Amino acid sequence: LRGIVREAAPGWLWELALLAAQFTPSAAAAIGDVELYSAQIHALCLALFASFAAPFGGFLSSAIKRAYGIKDFNNLIPGHGGMMDRFDCQFVMFLCTFVHHRTFCHSPVTVASLLGSAGQLPLSEQQELLRRLTERLAARGALS
Repeated sequence: LRGIVREAAPGWLWELALLAAQFTPSAAAAIGDVELYSAQIHALCLALFASFAAPFGGFLSSAIKRAYGIKDFNNLIPGHGGMMDRFDCQFVMFLCTFVHHRTFCHSPVTVASLLGSAGQLPLSEQQELLRRLTERLAARGALS
């Protein structure tokens, strides 16, 4: 395999890869203070996880096909051949993304969380919030 890679890639490509590997830490240090938002951190975590976990979707589907002695999953959607075989890593990543979202991102709305958010509003917007809540409760007949 090494011989094939060496023959396929010209010498300048290897030099460029070594140069990039040499200057990447210094470029990262030069950037210095970068503000990251929580969505960016979650996206980075999912991307790193996907690069490791997604190939296992292919391994899993191959194991299932081998266990049942079938060539491809063409019986799931008749007439589509092995189209479902192209989505095996997407199914694994969908499950992992769903679990990640429900575990780390999803937070239920509670009275305490609403009051905490409302406490961060300026006074004029807090008064507007109170006025709108009073109107909605009065419309429902919850206020007497």
